[in-house]
Amino acid sequence: MNVMETSFAARNLNENVLEWVRKDHRRFLRAVIHVSDLNNSIKTYTQGFGMKLLKRRKFIDRGYEDALVGFGPENTHFLLELRERDESNNVFIGTEFGYFGISTQDAYKSVEQARSNGALVIQEPQKVNETIIAMVQDHDGYQFKFIQCLSAAIDPISQIMLRVQDLNISVNFYSKALGMKLFKRQNNSQGQLISGTMGYGTNESETTVLKLETRNNISRDDGRDGYSMLYISTDNVNKSAEAAKLVIKELGGNIILDPILEPTTNVKMTGFSDPDGWRMILVDNKDYQRGTL
Repeated sequence: MNVMETSFAARNLNENVLEWVRKDHRRFLRAVIHVSDLNNSIKTYTQGFGMKLLKRRKFIDRGYEDALVGFGPENTHFLLELRERDESNNVFIGTEFGYFGISTQDAYKSVEQARSNGALVIQEPQKVNETIIAMVQDHDGYQFKFIQCLSAAIDPISQIMLRVQDLNISVNFYSKALGMKLFKRQNNSQGQLISGTMGYGTNESETTVLKLETRNNISRDDGRDGYSMLYISTDNVNKSAEAAKLVIKELGGNIILDPILEPTTNVKMTGFSDPDGWRMILVDNKDYQRGTL
């Protein structure tokens, strides 16, 4: 095979794996965040926000205890994995993590329930663009936006908001490397893209979505350690890693975990970060369904 044929074959292979990403069966599984007081967080998220405590575990060898909370079982719902580390109870969230969105049929009632269970209300319910929203904050500083919806949401944890430096690059990255769809984009009066809503499914009301916003001169906090990573399902961790490496060469980012079979959970996974350093772990669909992660 000559140089031209080799180049052509490599290009076809690259196009095939990137095309495969768009057809892969993916959904947001959970976000990992660090907390300073696990008992306090569990109380706020269950009694204050209405989530269920699905699992609580202690990993002596890893130096942390965790809890899985959400509005339904892990096989069908997006979860928050709360981790309390042994060596420190300090949590630094930084300015780049935005909030988690929770859809509710009554934002006023949700705010009062959260307030009575230890959450700080930082924005009372108000109408914004025909939607009633409110903001509350837990004891670590994580913010939650209540979004009033007429009908019950399939999964009430409806949004994860992260700030990025170059929104066009980020949208391109998440589309190519992770197969997400751009459901909605918002431009300012100068025509600049200031936010993009991305995710899986046919529309944003069907699933949890990732909302990316331009930093707007907010300095990057390299010391952030509160929000940790996002888990996403895949049918093939090897192909997912191969696609990520191609996109990282083009747009930036890093491979943080080559495809492995994690020995303690027997789950296949791979991981990489986007151009802003936000981390994603791709988890084998069938392995995740067993509930060992």
